[in-house]
Amino acid sequence: MKPMEINGGRFYVRPLHDDDRIDDRPALAATTLPEHLADLNPAQAREDWERDSRYTWAACEQTSVDMVALVVLDLEQSPASISAYCVGDPDRVLPNDPVLVRKTVADGAKEGAATVERWAKGYLGIEQIELDL
Repeated sequence: MKPMEINGGRFYVRPLHDDDRIDDRPALAATTLPEHLADLNPAQAREDWERDSRYTWAACEQTSVDMVALVVLDLEQSPASISAYCVGDPDRVLPNDPVLVRKTVADGAKEGAATVERWAKGYLGIEQIELDL
C-alpha cells in the first residue's frame, strides 16, 4: 500500500517525510521509542508501507505540519496493534487559535491513534486491534 494521509478533525496523520519541504528526522530523534523502533526513519517507514507490515504516521495539529507524535499500526502481530509516542514533553500545550480548546502533545498522540484505529477498522477491515498508548 502507498502511504496516505488521514484527516481526523483537530489532528490529522500523515506519512513520515524527509524531503526539502518536511523533515521528520529531528522529531523522530526527539522521541523516546522502544527498541524495535529505535532505528525508524522515513525511508524505512516507506518500505514498511510497501510490504504492508507496519504503517507509520506523523500526528499533526490541523494547522501545522510539525509532528507532535508518531503513530504506528503494526500488522505483523495478531491482533494488530496501534502505538503512539509523543515528541518531547507530552504536557506541552500546542500553539493554535485562541478560540480553540487548548490541546497538548499527549492529546495529539491519543487523537492521532484514534484516527488510525477508525481507519484500520473501516478501511482495512481489521476487527481486533490492541491499543498501546
